[in-house]
Amino acid sequence: MPRLGTGVPFTARGSESAQLRTALQRARGGAGVAVLLSGDAGVGKSRLLTEFLAEAEAGGTHVLLGRCVSVGEAG
Repeated sequence: MPRLGTGVPFTARGSESAQLRTALQRARGGAGVAVLLSGDAGVGKSRLLTEFLAEAEAGGTHVLLGRCVSVGEAG
């Protein structure tokens, strides 16, 4: 298992990681691709992206990442 930053093994996100890899393959094939990752606080969104982006960048992909501004309960 990859260990990036936290020293804790990255597990239990196989389905989500596969979906991100599929989107990346489509983008590499010339398709316009955007991915929206959402979920409750603390469910591992940042960790999933950290792991995926490291993998994508290691494969030579230029990655752009946007984040949502915190708007409190109106989010």
